[in-house]
Amino acid sequence: MQSVVVNVELYGVVRDLVKEPRVLVDVSSRPVTVRDVLEVLVDRYGPAFRDRLFGSDGLLGYVRVYADGRPIEDLSEPLPAGDEPAVRIIVMAAAGGG
Repeated sequence: MQSVVVNVELYGVVRDLVKEPRVLVDVSSRPVTVRDVLEVLVDRYGPAFRDRLFGSDGLLGYVRVYADGRPIEDLSEPLPAGDEPAVRIIVMAAAGGG
């Protein structure tokens, strides 16, 4: 089975953990889902990366994931078809004010 290369853009604290703004992820499952991509990243970057994205009930409330510019709510949703799908993972820090 031929793998799919996904271009992942990282923002916020996950970019700080990875030390790169973009990484390529090779995924061999079909269809490729956002969950597949995130699992590869967790395997690659370890528990600290996982803890910045996931809580006990799934993605943390301040994590945003986009595929080709479209927000993704369901991680089991297949990525848009294409030669090199693009996924953006944005971790927004909670803001306080007063």
